[in-house]
Amino acid sequence: MLGTSTIPPASRLLIRQGGVSDLAGVLRVCEAHAEYWDGQLPSEMRLNEFFDRALRSQDDVFQFWIAENGQGSVVGWEMLSSASTDPANRRLKAEATTCLGQQSSGLGRMLAMHAIRHAARTPLQYVFARVPTRNTLMISVLEAVGYQEVGLIPAATKPPTRPEQLEFVYLVEQ
Repeated sequence: MLGTSTIPPASRLLIRQGGVSDLAGVLRVCEAHAEYWDGQLPSEMRLNEFFDRALRSQDDVFQFWIAENGQGSVVGWEMLSSASTDPANRRLKAEATTCLGQQSSGLGRMLAMHAIRHAARTPLQYVFARVPTRNTLMISVLEAVGYQEVGLIPAATKPPTRPEQLEFVYLVEQ
C-alpha cells in the first residue's frame, strides 16, 4: 500500500513533454536566466519564433521537456536538438540545452537525467552541452550526471559576442 506523499504539493516537480501552449512559460524562464545571455538576449520576436519552432518540431529523438512546480508554473526546461545537419549523422548526436528559472542543482540534475534516460532509448550516441565558464551551477550539474568536459571555446570578441564556454559530452549507453 502506498502512503500519502510527505512532499508538499507546492514543492513537487513534474517533468513532461512540452507543447506550443508552454511557449509563454518557456520565455519567462529565459528572461529569468538572462544573465547568461550576456546582455545579448535575442529580441522577443526571435525567441518566440525559435521556441515555437522547437516545440512544434519534436520527434521521437529530439524533444523539449518542461519542469513545472506544484502550481503548474514552468520553472525550467530541457531541450535535445540535432547537433548535425549531415543526414547520415543527424540522429546520432544531440545538443542539450537546459534553462532553470530558479537556480537549483536538484532541478538541473532532474532535467539532465531525464534527457539522458530519453537519449538511451534512441539511436543517439553523443549528447553535447555548452555552458559559459561562469555558470558554475550548470557545470557542476553536468559533471554530476556523467558529462565529460572535452574543450574550452574561447570568448568571441566581435559581434555577436559570446562568453567563454566549456564544452561537455555525454556518451550515451544503450
